Amino acid sequence: MASVTLRNVSKTFGTYDVIRSIDLEIEDGEFVVFVGPSGCGKSTLLRLIAGLVPVSGGDVFIGGDQVTDVPASKRGLAFVFQSYALYPHMNVARNIGFALETARLGKDEIRRRVARVAHAEDRPSARAAAAPAFRRPAAARRDRSSVGRPAGGFPLR
Repeated sequence: MASVTLRNVSKTFGTYDVIRSIDLEIEDGEFVVFVGPSGCGKSTLLRLIAGLVPVSGGDVFIGGDQVTDVPASKRGLAFVFQSYALYPHMNVARNIGFALETARLGKDEIRRRVARVAHAEDRPSARAAAAPAFRRPAAARRDRSSVGRPAGGFPLR
């Protein structure tokens, strides 16, 4: 993981200010949730951080590097949408590993990364409890599949 810093970040669409001068510091390993009413800018803020839409002003830093003008594909981030975009014919493990397959990683590396994501705790009881659900179709475990899929594509400690 890496820290995320926003300095005076803003976004306008035409004459409408969607994000006004946001300063935000997210430390490495910190878990952050944006909550608010519909239309308040939560998704826009995430899209600005991910680089899916350009900022109108200010600077975005990831891991201390200035990435304001770096394309989304080069930022090393994943974005999980509220509506699950899964492959229903695949089980949870296949959904998590699919991006790794398309990146042509070896089967052993894919299995290792999927296992690390699926079994965050390194206790035999946690692995045994998770295993049956992990083999179910992804539609039955949308929550685990959608969050696990982007995590599987990045280096894990």
